[in-house]
This record gives sequence, structure tokens and C-alpha cells, in this order.
Amino acid sequence: MSLISFSFLLFCIITILIYFIVPKKFQWIILLISSICFLFYKNLNIYTIIQSLIVLLSSYSFGILIEKFRNEKKSKIFLLIGIFIILAQLIYLKYTNVFLRSFNLIFSLFNIKYRFILLSNKPVLIGISYYSLIMISYLIDIYRRACESQKNIFKCALFMSYFPILTSGPFIRYDNIKDKLYSQHKFNYSLMCKGLIRILWGLFKVIVISQRLGYFVDTVYGNIYTYIGFYIVIATLFFTLQLYTNFSGSIDIIMGISEIFGIDLPENFRAPFFSKTITEFWRNWHITLGAWLKDYIFYPLLKSNFIQALTHKCKNKFGKKIGKKIPLYICLFIMWILIGIWHGGDYTFIIGSGILQFVFILIEDIFGTIIIKINDKLGINMKTFSYKLYQVIRTYLLFSFAMIFFRADSVINALETIRFMFVWNPWILFDHTSLYAAGLDRYDFGVLIISLVALFIVDIGIKKFDSVRDKLLQQNIVFRWGVIYLLLFVIIIFGCYGVDYNPSSFIYRQF
Repeated sequence: MSLISFSFLLFCIITILIYFIVPKKFQWIILLISSICFLFYKNLNIYTIIQSLIVLLSSYSFGILIEKFRNEKKSKIFLLIGIFIILAQLIYLKYTNVFLRSFNLIFSLFNIKYRFILLSNKPVLIGISYYSLIMISYLIDIYRRACESQKNIFKCALFMSYFPILTSGPFIRYDNIKDKLYSQHKFNYSLMCKGLIRILWGLFKVIVISQRLGYFVDTVYGNIYTYIGFYIVIATLFFTLQLYTNFSGSIDIIMGISEIFGIDLPENFRAPFFSKTITEFWRNWHITLGAWLKDYIFYPLLKSNFIQALTHKCKNKFGKKIGKKIPLYICLFIMWILIGIWHGGDYTFIIGSGILQFVFILIEDIFGTIIIKINDKLGINMKTFSYKLYQVIRTYLLFSFAMIFFRADSVINALETIRFMFVWNPWILFDHTSLYAAGLDRYDFGVLIISLVALFIVDIGIKKFDSVRDKLLQQNIVFRWGVIYLLLFVIIIFGCYGVDYNPSSFIYRQF
């Protein structure tokens, strides 16, 4: 069920009405029923039922066992078994063919005639990557004594399948959400207004901005041999904005819906395009994924006996300063490879959202001090607006370049795109006939520019005030509802609909 569809709108309205009508002690049951309906919408079969039960029963039963034998060695064994079962299913369903294609590629390089036969596609539940990792963190948190196991299997099922997070996250932690997820909530007019504003803002990002950007990006990237040079440059810069508005817009929609229920979800974006480094960028982009990987992969790996022993050896051989960095970089590399794999497993994702991001961060860390010294000698004031603007633009360009691989159909296609990008044809920027032939006309470009300015202003407000909505809700009722209706009319009038519109085309839906 797409977030941008009449069926989802009707589904949410019915769920919200029933949620606040029934006796409050049954509210969590309504959320569970709604989540099950959403999870199996047009996808109810024996395969999907088994998939969900494997994760649910493993996390529920092993969570109880981990807690029961907490002071014994059995606890760790149960933890490892639970993680293995959940992870094994996820890898089998999403990455088996990726591995088989990799082996076939290696065999072809060494002239080995044997080839693995790819598995036939089986139905996969929506959000399987999200709820699998969420339940793994649930088991680890029980083992770490960060939370208690949930003894009610149906409440455990609600935590696993809470429908707003299934399409695009954010990642939730059991200890942070359990009190609100199972608590009784009264209808709150203020929360309803806040949620409605966020939903509309998300729809504005997706329908008005992202969909328009997508027309141009799809046209250019669909035929890089015709649309060369600055066409590709513009499409690449547009794709970064398309990805942001698509992903953050879907997050805004589901967080607004959850707020109406009275359930706060963790923020996943915080004006990332004002970041001055790639490191800072990833602290503000897909925040909950980064936090999950740090807490459950990076830090445990860094504290592992192997890495500790390696650190000791590196310090003895290369000195204390460099010796500490080498194991750190190894752990970072592993984490970024996992980020690339999580985004799909194909080499394009591993390079674009994994390896290149690691390389950028590595360069920043190695040469950061050197750059500061060079700027001091040249008398460059790094605190000026102009230098900060340069850093922001540099970060945006680096991330956009990496996203060429993310967007491409293959690594070869990405390399071809980069090659054709450097064809010199700047006159298309002034030849409107040429530029308007790539998917957007003068009207669409006008709407797009104004919309991006509005997005830019709101992101400035988020950076400065943390919550623009709180500032809006402090205004008088006429102004407040005037903004809400204005946003609604803008979505209705300037939203991209029609035969080319695909309401299920959320970029991050596949992850």
C-alpha cells in the first residue's frame, strides 16, 4: 500500500477514527490489527506468513530465554541463535541472488564454465530489512539489560510490525517506544495539527518536488548518450534532491500519522544539505540507520578482542597515533560496506552509498589537520560565511557524485555516465529549447525553483529553531490554518499526477 494513494489515506482515516473511539485499553490492539492489514496488503500468502512468523517467534522466544538465563552462558548462545535465524532469512530472501551473481562473475573472469542458477523470485514482505534489524536490536538490548523482554507475543508483534515505519523507517528502539506504543492516548487537537502539518509537508516534498525532479532525472539517465555534458550534471544534482525529498517526505508522512496517534518517532533527517563535511552530512541523513550501525556493529566491533589485539600490534609497529587509526578505519570500512549492502547489495549501492562515502570520510580525517594548517598559512579565515558556503557546496557535490552509482543500473553504466558528464556543452543552460526538452517545461522549472526555495527556507528554520512547526503553532489560529490550507492547495494544484505518476515509486521503499 503506497503512502501516496487514496487507499492509504482511507486506511489511515479509518484507523485513526477507530483508535480514538474504542476503549483506550484496546488502542494498541487496533494498531496491531491495522499493522497486520498493512503488512499483508495484496501480499498474503504462505511465504509472507512464514517470513513474518520466523522473525516474530524468534525474537519473542529468544528474548524471553535471554532474559531468563541472563547470568549464564546460555544467554549469549540464545542471543546468537536468535540473531542468526533472523539474519539468515533476511540474507536468503534479499541477497542470495546477489551472491550467486558475484560468484558467476568471478567464475567468468577465471574462465570457469560452471554457473550458479539464480533463485526464482519469492514474495517478500514490505519493510523486511527494517523490522529484521529492529528485532535484532531488541534481542541485543535485552542481552545488554537495556530493556526487559516483552511477555505478550501480540505486543511484541505490534513493536515489530508498527505500520508507519514499514515503508521507510525510521529505526526504532524498544525501550524508547514501548511506553507510548502500548499506552492509552486521548485525542489531542494540538498533536493532530502538528501531525497534519507534517503530513502535508511530506506530501509537498514528494508530489510537488520529488516527482518533478524525477521526470528530468529519468529522462537524462534513461538516455545518457543523447543527454550528455551539463544535462548529466544537472540531472545528478537533481537526483540528490529527488532522493532527499522522496525519502524525507515519506518519513514526514509516517511521522505525522504516528504523532496523531500520540506516538513520537525518532527524527531521521536534520537539514543535511547544510553540512560542511561528509561526516557531518551522515550525522543528519538517515540518522537512525547510522545510530543503529554504530551501536550494534561499529562500537562492538571496535571493542572486540580481535580489533583490540590489532590495535596493540599497530601501536607497536606504527606508533600510538597511527596505530589507533588503522583499526578504526578497518571498522569504518566494514560499517560502510554494510550500509551499501543494506541499500540493496548490488555493486552500485556498495560503491555509491558505501565505499565512496568511506573514502570521503577517510580523506577528511587524514587531510583535515593539513588543510587547517594550509589555510592558516594562506590567511584564509575558515569562520567566514564564504568559506562555510564553499564547504557546504563541496559536501553536496561529493555526495551527488557518489549518487551517480546509486542511481545507475550497473557499475559500467555509472562509469559511462561519469565519462559523458565531462562533455563541454554549457550553452544548454541558456538554450531553453534544449533544457526544456529533457522532461520539464518552463512552467515545471518555475514551480520547481519556487518549491526548492521554500524547502531551503524551512531547512534553515529546522537548523535554527529545531522545530518550525512549533513556531507555526504558536501563531494565531487564522495564520496557522491559513498556512495549512495554503500548503494543501499547493499540493492539489501543483502536484504531479497523471498517467506518468507512479504512487508506489518511493525510492527507499525497496530497502
